[in-house]
Amino acid sequence: MPMPEVENDLENALVGAPNHRRADKRTLPYCSIADSESLALRFPQTIDENLRHQIIAYADRYDIQTGLLNFHSFQAELDSAIRRAPAGTEIATVWIDLLNLRREFALWGVDAAGALTRSVANVLQAHAQSDALIGRISGRSFAFSIPAPRSDPAARRRLQDVMDALLQLGAAGCEATPEVAAGVAFYPSDALVAEDLLRFSSLAAARARYTHSSSVLTFQPGMKKLLMRSHILEVEIGKALERNEFSMLYQPKIDLVTGKVLGAEALMRWTHPEWGAVPPSEFIPIAERSALIHRVFDFSLRVALEYACRWSQLGIAPSVISVNVSAANLRRDDFARRVRNLMAEFPISAVELELVVTETLLLDDEELFAARMRQLKAIGVRLAIDDFGTRYTGFNLLKRLPLDTMKIDRCFIRGIHRSADMRMLCSTIIAMARHMKLRTVAEGIEEPEELDVMQQIGCDAGQGYLIQRPVDPDDFIAFLRKWPESSRSHGFTNASELCHVDHLYGIA
Repeated sequence: MPMPEVENDLENALVGAPNHRRADKRTLPYCSIADSESLALRFPQTIDENLRHQIIAYADRYDIQTGLLNFHSFQAELDSAIRRAPAGTEIATVWIDLLNLRREFALWGVDAAGALTRSVANVLQAHAQSDALIGRISGRSFAFSIPAPRSDPAARRRLQDVMDALLQLGAAGCEATPEVAAGVAFYPSDALVAEDLLRFSSLAAARARYTHSSSVLTFQPGMKKLLMRSHILEVEIGKALERNEFSMLYQPKIDLVTGKVLGAEALMRWTHPEWGAVPPSEFIPIAERSALIHRVFDFSLRVALEYACRWSQLGIAPSVISVNVSAANLRRDDFARRVRNLMAEFPISAVELELVVTETLLLDDEELFAARMRQLKAIGVRLAIDDFGTRYTGFNLLKRLPLDTMKIDRCFIRGIHRSADMRMLCSTIIAMARHMKLRTVAEGIEEPEELDVMQQIGCDAGQGYLIQRPVDPDDFIAFLRKWPESSRSHGFTNASELCHVDHLYGIA
């Protein structure tokens, strides 16, 4: 812990120095070793030289804002503890990320962010063991180490108790509870030096953040492999865009009353020359963490519009072509303009473009995405909400958004003919959509009985393997040509028109 006399001298120097704006050491920004020389320049030249050196020495070792060891000092102390540890000793190193620090700063300012940071430091000091080594590793990351056997349930409980104390804390002045993610690595089973213990515990914390876990996750070797694969995939996505390894598959949507083909959803696929098929559930989240997601969207929209234009020229185009959009895409200020420019390259007056956004996205930043949607509506784009029901979206929010279509998630459709409760739930969703003048699409219809139920409860449209799996452009044309005949096997008797103006989508 810091020497009290140095703390007092530091505070006196900051508060009482002549011709210097009054400051509180607790509100100073994070200061690392790299800052120590510049820190000296921030103090008046009139203070005692000895005190000046004490201040610099203090900043070299401690975080100014919390009084905890800084990164380099924590790592050095942990290495020293490892060297001194008797044979058979096990040491747990816990990494804690404070996830909502930036949001608190943006909402309430530096005082609130500082209060939150100091509250976390206070909890760590109060709940970690008396012999714990505690440090502030970066602006939003903390760490502590204690002797703890990996296989001892009591030791693991002590680690979780610290996490629980953080989750229950309300920061004074801003009424904020820390949102934290924590991971732990053990000496000697996971690593033999402090640097690796910190690296591996941070990997476990990153996994906890990704899975929204409130537990202290233990480092596993597979976490390192996952991170390495994520890095490699990010590099390969960029190469794949240049090597034309991405392609688009198309899945038809049909009117559940008439059986007519209403539209096609364009779904991106990646076939790597060595790995084979890489699922979108793996490469899309990685692309979203970088600027690659904008290139990915541009590719998917350009290709979808290109094929819609070709089909229109053949006279067999579906009325609506749907393309999925990421939250990262919608955050761009120029997103609507980019969409408009791409649409201008492919004049397909007979086909409308529909962008599909997930329900989770709507909850992320309501005002921002509502504004983006209004911009898209202004340029003539249709909007659909995907996976509806998998998250909580308020009725008032839905009413405020310029949506056209609500897609009912597959998890509600699966086995609906065997569940009266699920049938009632879907009926309620459809009634709500009708009240808001939204059309409904049932996703993932795979059994004839599921199709029957969705027709009975009044769902407007549907898609799924029962009707057609996602297929390449040539096979999609083949589907369009054979559908009038094959639709009869699904109970439709008047699905002879494939290219039409349909009341369902309000196309004039």
